[in-house]
Amino acid sequence: MQTTWNFFVFLGKLPYLFALVVMAYIFIKALKAFWEHCSCTEEPLLKGIYNFFDPYHQSIFCYKYKWYTILLLIGVIYLVCKIYIPPELPESPKGLTFPSNLFCNCITYFFNYLVHENLGHNTFCKFTNDWFCSFSGNFIETLVPCVIYMFSLQLRGGMFFSPVLLYWLSSTFYEAGIYASDAAVNKLALTSADMVSDFAAGGSVKGDWYYILGPFDAIEYGETIGMIFEIIACIIFVLAIYSFVEYIIRLSRTGITHDFNKLGER
Repeated sequence: MQTTWNFFVFLGKLPYLFALVVMAYIFIKALKAFWEHCSCTEEPLLKGIYNFFDPYHQSIFCYKYKWYTILLLIGVIYLVCKIYIPPELPESPKGLTFPSNLFCNCITYFFNYLVHENLGHNTFCKFTNDWFCSFSGNFIETLVPCVIYMFSLQLRGGMFFSPVLLYWLSSTFYEAGIYASDAAVNKLALTSADMVSDFAAGGSVKGDWYYILGPFDAIEYGETIGMIFEIIACIIFVLAIYSFVEYIIRLSRTGITHDFNKLGER
């Protein structure tokens, strides 16, 4: 019976292992293409790197920011930080109240949890040490939307996906901030990597960030580190909204019906 159960558990992990292999293959191909690009171009190194990852200049780094746009974004980021960063930890990240749950709701939590546990812990914990096993969850959770975002920049008109992908990325930083803030106090209820078992708050089982910060004697700084992650989440969230505005501006200048390929230009 146990052998049969282990077989089905293994089958359940195959899609995630396949996704990991695909990501590794894409990463190797990207390194090869990057090496060939740098070998064949006479551009300065930093410019060559930027043009490789964003050939159509669609990322948030190439928007034509005016001084008043920058001031407006700073003001909005400040307001978002005041509203979205909770004054104290909830009992569960799924129990965050509006508007904080715009970052951590049932949709974002579901996707982030699957990536965190399956592509992260359930994959890397098999062959890495305890520290990287704990770190792999948040690392892979954040890496996946980053990779997809960079891949979208390789497509003409790929900035169409920027608002959603940047929002997804912001949610991963926000959740990391919540759990990092919990490292010292252990107030959050936890769900196991087996996706079934739950652990009550304040028990002997600690969250990932307790074990990530522990070897560096930095557990007492967990709240500060969590605050930094939450601020980064707010910045990316505002840029996700601004990327939608930027997309509409470019769309209005090019017209989707007659020249969609020029969406990478402004």
